[in-house]
Amino acid sequence: MTPDPPGLDTRLAKALSHPLRKRLLMAYTSREASPSQVADELAAPLGDVSYHTKRLHDYGCLELVRAVRGRGGVKHFYRAVVHYEVGDPEWSMLSPALRRTVADPVVAQILADMTAADQTGALGAQDIHVSRTRLDLDAPAWEELTKLLLSVVEQAQRLNRESAARRGGRPGDRPSALGLLHVPSAPA
Repeated sequence: MTPDPPGLDTRLAKALSHPLRKRLLMAYTSREASPSQVADELAAPLGDVSYHTKRLHDYGCLELVRAVRGRGGVKHFYRAVVHYEVGDPEWSMLSPALRRTVADPVVAQILADMTAADQTGALGAQDIHVSRTRLDLDAPAWEELTKLLLSVVEQAQRLNRESAARRGGRPGDRPSALGLLHVPSAPA
């Protein structure tokens, strides 16, 4: 991999050097989970997930949140310290190829989440939000919308943290996926 662009966290750059680590970092972002939970979610071999989780921990991308003793040994729970996110200033400094490297797994996971929601009937729930809006913005409006979308993500992460604190380690009632895409498109 080429040297990190100024401002891009080197821990994130190291995580991006392997396709499974990209997926793992996304899985550990904004929550705590064990390698076995993540292996199940990603349909990946537990040995591979455990190995790359350890690498992410060694790089400082994950923190060990807790270890729980059980019948089969100790189960470790991790949370991302370096989120699978690149801010706008850093994004603009990445090459187009590296931008795709960062974006492709996120888009693939959004599509997988939507497919799973469709297959399980979750898209028929009364209280979900699905929308697609065509826009034709000038530069100032594009910038304002970008800030607004970032704010939505930050607020969703805050709500997730508050919910986790109220649950005290118990699973939540309403697991969900929030996927936001705002991309240039061909004129309508």
